[in-house]
Amino acid sequence: MGSIAPERDEQAETPISRLAALARAQLGLSALALMAVVGLGISIYLTIVHYDSGVPLVCNTGGLVSCQSVTTSAYSVVPGTSIPITIPGILWFLALGGLAIAGLRWAARGEAEDARLRPTTLLLTIAGLAFVIYLVFCEIVLVQRICEWCTVIHLITLAAFLIALTRWQRRDEPAPLPTQRAAPAHRATSATRVASIAPSTPTVGRAASPALSHRTRRSLNRRPPTSR
Repeated sequence: MGSIAPERDEQAETPISRLAALARAQLGLSALALMAVVGLGISIYLTIVHYDSGVPLVCNTGGLVSCQSVTTSAYSVVPGTSIPITIPGILWFLALGGLAIAGLRWAARGEAEDARLRPTTLLLTIAGLAFVIYLVFCEIVLVQRICEWCTVIHLITLAAFLIALTRWQRRDEPAPLPTQRAAPAHRATSATRVASIAPSTPTVGRAASPALSHRTRRSLNRRPPTSR
């Protein structure tokens, strides 16, 4: 009698595969989280360079592109203070990353995101874009130099604004189905296949006892009455 081997899953679910599926389902939030990480790293690096002269500034230092001229100008600090503008940048990217991670956590649990997430993200990126416009004006018009690192930050901020705007415009669209529900459906399909095979196997034990009892009753009824 042949034995039926249990079916194996086509692909074992791993944390990496779950993260990849979540990133594909939530491209906007994943992009915002990645941008926040990159922008945070650049802002921290420029902050360290500002306070520690021993850390080299990896950038062009002559011509139109001169990070040294921009990062040491009077416009490299918050107006009216000695705080470098990179510190507000650090806080801004932390806030952006926190909002993106919150949205990804809701999506990973299969829950609807908070209705305030998209408008809050949009307002944050609008504020960041307004500050970027001010910095670009200072670079091109006042300092007449361009910083490579600053340009990367400006492009990230612009991209974050466009993503946040697109997500806000699509706020009434249904969210993608959670990827975590795919695994139970697959297991349910396997269970259905096993159940379709089960009726072909013979039943033993208690399932056969009613039939035996029925035959026994029939044989007893057919016996002739005993003489006294």
